[in-house]
Amino acid sequence: MENFKEKTAYILRYYITLLLCFVPLRLLFLAMNSSEDYSIQDYIDVAVGGLPLDIAVAGYLTAVPLLLAIAGIFVRMPLRKVLKIYNILVAIAVAMAFVADISLYPFWGFKLDASFLIYIDSPSNAFASVTTGYIIIRLLLTVIFSVAIFVALNRATPTRLQPGKHSIALLSALLLVGGVLFLAIRGGVGESTNNIGKVYYSDNQFLNHSAVNPVFSFIYSMGKRDDYTDAYKFYESSQVEADMKALYPHDNAITDTLLRTTRPNIITIILEGMGSPLIESQGGIKGVTPNFDKLVKEGVIFTNCHANSYRTDRGVLCTLSGYASFPKTSVMKSPIKSRNLPSLAASLSEAGYHNTFLYGGDINFTNMKSYLYSTGYNELIADTDFTLKQQGTHLWGVTDHITFDSLYTLATNRTEQPWHITYLTLSSHEPWTVPYSRIANDEIANAFAYTDSCLGRFIDRLKESDIWDNTLVIMLPDHTLARYPQRVEGDDATRNKIPLLLLGGALSKHKEIDLLCNQSDLSATILAQMGLPTDRFEYSRNVLSPSYRYPFAYHTFNNGISIIDSTGYTLYDLDAQATRIEEPADPTGERLRNAKTILQATYNNFQQR
Repeated sequence: MENFKEKTAYILRYYITLLLCFVPLRLLFLAMNSSEDYSIQDYIDVAVGGLPLDIAVAGYLTAVPLLLAIAGIFVRMPLRKVLKIYNILVAIAVAMAFVADISLYPFWGFKLDASFLIYIDSPSNAFASVTTGYIIIRLLLTVIFSVAIFVALNRATPTRLQPGKHSIALLSALLLVGGVLFLAIRGGVGESTNNIGKVYYSDNQFLNHSAVNPVFSFIYSMGKRDDYTDAYKFYESSQVEADMKALYPHDNAITDTLLRTTRPNIITIILEGMGSPLIESQGGIKGVTPNFDKLVKEGVIFTNCHANSYRTDRGVLCTLSGYASFPKTSVMKSPIKSRNLPSLAASLSEAGYHNTFLYGGDINFTNMKSYLYSTGYNELIADTDFTLKQQGTHLWGVTDHITFDSLYTLATNRTEQPWHITYLTLSSHEPWTVPYSRIANDEIANAFAYTDSCLGRFIDRLKESDIWDNTLVIMLPDHTLARYPQRVEGDDATRNKIPLLLLGGALSKHKEIDLLCNQSDLSATILAQMGLPTDRFEYSRNVLSPSYRYPFAYHTFNNGISIIDSTGYTLYDLDAQATRIEEPADPTGERLRNAKTILQATYNNFQQR
C-alpha cells in the first residue's frame, strides 16, 4: 500500500508541476502580445479557459514517467538519474515552444504550429525579421524558462522508487492511472477529442489564442500536416464540381477594354505587405503612402480586391499563378506540385515575352527559385547579384531604393520585345530598418513610407523614359500586415483588403473598379485584356467578363477560411469547426457553403497534382 501511495503521489506531483508551469507561461503570452489593456478577469478567464489543453499536454509528458514507474515495480532503479535527461529535454522543448509562440505571434497572428518548419531550412531569412538584441533576449528567456522548468520537474521526481511487494495489484493500479492520463490527453470520453477550438471561449480571438497551449498547437498541427482530404470533405464531389463551375466561370470575353495595345511591356510590382489599411486613398491611415495615393488618380484601381492568404510565399504564388491558397499548406514549398501550375509568366512566354524576376533577398527562401524557373521565368536576379555592400543594406538583403534603381535599369535597357519583369519589394518588412525617417513615431509606417517614396521616384523616372507609352505597370501587395494598424484586427472584414493598381502609358483610361475580387484573379483578368487564353487558370477569374455574376473574395488563414460577397462576411474556424463571424446573419448558409466548397475543391486539386 505504501508503495502504491509513493508511486501515485510521484505521478500526480509530476503532472501538477507541469500544469503549474503552463499557466503562467500562457499568461505571459497574453501580457507580452496584448494590444490593449485587459482586465484581471480576462487573465483569470485565459488561465482557466486554457486548462483542457494544458491537461492534455501534461498527460503527454507524464506518460514516460508513468512507464518508468510501472517498470520500477519489478526493477530497482535510480529514477532521478534515469529521468534527468528526459526532464532536461522536456524543459527545453516546453521553454522553446512558449518563447517561440510569444515571439512569432506579433508577426504571424496565429499560434505556434508546424508551419514554422517551412522556414527552418533558411534560418538566416527567418531571423532577418528581428534584431540581434531581440534574438539574444529570446535566447535568454529560453534558458531561464528551461532551467526553471527543469528544477521544478527534478524536484517532483523522487531519488528512487522501491519495487512493490504486490506487483500485480500495483501494476493494475498504475495502469488505471495510465487510463486516466489517456482520457486527459483525449479530452474525455465523448465522441470529440481534444482540439484547439476546445479552449475557445470568447468572441475576441486574441484571448482565445492566449488560452491555447503552444505545445498542444504544435503537436496537433503535426498530426494534420500531410493530408487534409478527409478533414476538408464537406460535400459530395459531384455537387462540389457543379458549384465550382458557377463560382469560377471561365470566359475570355471582356466588358471593358483597359489597354491601348494587346502586347505591352509589363512590370508587375508586388509590394511587400502594403495592404489597404496602410493607404489613405483606400480607407487606410493618413500620410503613409502619398505617392501611391497620387498614382491611384492616374490609373485603373480595383478598390475591392482582397489577398488570398497571409504570407509572402502564398501571396506571390496566388498572384502569379492565379492558384488557390490553403490554411496550413504552402504550395510553393512543394516543387512536385508547384512546377505544374499555370502562371502569368508561362502564358506570356508563349506569347513571345521574356520573363525576369527581381528580388533583393534570398530567392531560394521557401523554394521560390524552383517555383519561378518551373513556371516560365527566364532570368532571376536576387541578392547575390548585387555587391556585398548592397547586400548588407537590409537584414533581408538589398534595400528597396537600390532594387528600384535596378528595376529601372532593367526596364529601360531591354532590347528583346516584348518583356515582362516581376519585382518583389523587401524593405516594408520586419525589422522595419530603412534609410528613411519621415515618420519618426512609427517605425512600421515609416518603412512603408520609404517603399512608397522609392515607388514614386521610380514611376516619375519611368514616365520620362522612352518605354512609358508601351508599358503596363501592375501594382499589388502579396498580403497585408497582421494586427497593424491596431484598429484592424485579424478578424476584421477589411483586414485582407489590398489595392490592385494598373498604371502606364499602355492604359487607355483612368477608372475605378469596385468589384469584389481576389489577387488570384489578376492572371485571368490581364490575359483576357491581352486576348490570350485563360482556361488553364481554374481559380483565377476574368472579373471584367460578362460571366462574372457572383463577385466574392475568398481568403485562407492559418486556422480557417473567410468569404465576402454582396450579402456580407463569414469567417469559419477550422480548429473549432464553427462559424466565428457572420455579419450580417446568413439564414441560408450560402456564404459558408461557398467557402467550404472552394476549400474542398481546391485542396482536392492540389492533392491530385
